Amino acid sequence: MYQSALPLGNASHSPSKTGFQEFHHGATDLVSAAEFNSSGTHLAVCSADHSIRVFTQDQKHDWTLLDQWRGHDAEILDASSLTSRPLAWFKLWREDPSQAPKSGRRFRCIFSQSPSSNVSYVSFDFKTVRHEVCMAMVQRDGLLALFEPSEPDSLTFEKELDSVYPFGQQSRGSEPTFKLSFHHAVTPSYEAIRAGVDPRSVTLALSAANAIKILRATRSEDGNCRFYQVLLIEGIASAINDVSWAPGSIRPYNLIAAACNDGCVRVFQVTTPQRANVQPRNMSSDLRHVTRDRRSSSKIDRHAPSGIGAGLAGFSGAEAMHEPGGESHVEHSWKEAAVLHHEGAMPVWRVRWTHDGKYLPGPFGLALAYESSGSSIASTGDSGRLQLWKQSLDGHFVAFAETGPV
Repeated sequence: MYQSALPLGNASHSPSKTGFQEFHHGATDLVSAAEFNSSGTHLAVCSADHSIRVFTQDQKHDWTLLDQWRGHDAEILDASSLTSRPLAWFKLWREDPSQAPKSGRRFRCIFSQSPSSNVSYVSFDFKTVRHEVCMAMVQRDGLLALFEPSEPDSLTFEKELDSVYPFGQQSRGSEPTFKLSFHHAVTPSYEAIRAGVDPRSVTLALSAANAIKILRATRSEDGNCRFYQVLLIEGIASAINDVSWAPGSIRPYNLIAAACNDGCVRVFQVTTPQRANVQPRNMSSDLRHVTRDRRSSSKIDRHAPSGIGAGLAGFSGAEAMHEPGGESHVEHSWKEAAVLHHEGAMPVWRVRWTHDGKYLPGPFGLALAYESSGSSIASTGDSGRLQLWKQSLDGHFVAFAETGPV
């Protein structure tokens, strides 16, 4: 792929027939990842030529090269929020505005990490809730690890909270394609909390071969933070190349999209039906408890545990799935909500939900919160097209835009 297609917006030059802006990214080899920052003003392009190129959007909505540099000594396979991952190292880059554009020093590495064993990383993701952040990474042998910064005001993810093999330890030669995605909402869905899910828990989806496991990390009775399995989505008709969890928690259910090798994007709906003999959880008291915890976290000592691992003591990592805690008794169910087809049934490699944020109304016309619902899906694959689907009012997904081959 030697060109990238971006939504035109209010660009000053004339649009193409597809309504998308095309520009040359300058990579000398295959582009393996492209990722926007949270505000959409920067675009990081990673390539098999070992380079990272960052483009910035000017006032006329044109994209220009901000800087480029050799990020790793190997092919760069993935990127997220201006971070990048090579075959065996993870590196975190931060922009330094004091450096001149195109100097090769505009972005500097502030943290790097290699796997604990001689096995490379294959996927990672971040979850941020206000001032707290955590990171999950999975290795090629199936080891999933959860990290948080060693200090509250740093981005050095040296503190490992837990590590497990959700699909068992994979031997060399089997190596299924692992992909993970956090549920990026501040809290689980309303119905999940009413059913008994801890609103402070961290949930992610991990795919391997033709199955998806939903895992949750929460504090156990002994005060440790540990993963346990919530749900297994299995029997999928094709191998999974990528997985993405819909942002937001305003729905009574969760949506997970999977890019499959048979040219389809499959959307799975996960619900938490309440059992008749279970007393619903007090939603308002849970949310007040979360708010109180987050306000008090700003007063924690600098060297105290931070983020989702605050208050943990005496933790030692484990390499097998832990026995679940009390909230594991919450029933979860799933169904295949939609199957979206790419033209030519060619493999789909990337899928992402859009962040169509909305302000939730409050009293006197004021906005109480900013909620990202994510009702649209973008996917791309060997067809060379970027296809977009949007969920209609009746819950069905309809195609509404696509680019031509690039």
